[in-house]
This record gives sequence, C-alpha cells and structure tokens, in this order.
Amino acid sequence: MKTRHIILAGALLAAPPAFAVVAQQDAADRLPPESTQGTVHYVSGGIGRDESMAFRNAEHRYPLALEFAVKAKPRDEYTAGVKVQIRDAKGHTVLDTVSDGPFLLAQLPQGRYEIRATQAGKTLERHADVVDRKPRHVGFVWPAQ
Repeated sequence: MKTRHIILAGALLAAPPAFAVVAQQDAADRLPPESTQGTVHYVSGGIGRDESMAFRNAEHRYPLALEFAVKAKPRDEYTAGVKVQIRDAKGHTVLDTVSDGPFLLAQLPQGRYEIRATQAGKTLERHADVVDRKPRHVGFVWPAQ
C-alpha cells in the first residue's frame, strides 16, 4: 500500500501544476487578435501590465519581436503609435503599419530585414536576421523629447 502512494505522489509532482497551465493560457488569451499584411502575420500592443506580460510570454512563438521606448528618468518609458516599416533583403516592404503599443510580434520567413521605426518624427533603423527557431528581439529607444 505504501508503494502505491509513493508512486502516485511522484506522478503528481512530475506533472505541471494545473494552475500554471491555466495561467499561461490566460496570458496568451490577453494578446490582441493577429493582423495580416501580405504574407506577414503580426500582433501589436502591450498596454498595461497584463498585456505587456502576455507579449513577453508570446515572444518565443514569433521570429521577430520589436519593443519601443523613449529615454526617461529614472527609467525608459514604453511608447505606442510607432510607424513600423520592415523591408526584406531585396528592398521589398513586407510590413508597413503603426504599432498599437510598445510591442510588435511578427511571423516572418528566414532572412535579413531592415526595420525602420518612427516616433514623433524621429526615425531609428535596425537590421535583424531572422533564423528558424531563434526568435530575435530588437529594441528601439528614442532620446527624451
């Protein structure tokens, strides 16, 4: 009888707690709906703590994650309404949108991309190599206004 209880207890400890699975699902449910432009699927937002955490938790499912902030003291502040333009290696625009929050997650095929982000008339440019199974996080921080 004791052996039976030990095995059962071991099986319960090895399984992830049900509340952890529910918490992860709840975070994923807080993402706004995905949008599509051409062949690119993307989602933007991240306003508020819960949605911001949902974006952080979902980053691993998207090859490219962009994050937008403005320099401030004592720490940088998230920003929204950023005009985002992503071009592939041939110079073709694959995404041209305005972010709904400080995060933008995009499903892009492998390749090298030029990313231009414009906030309050100031444009920052970055390059990103998207590689299978290696999500890429790119941050944009504008000087204080």
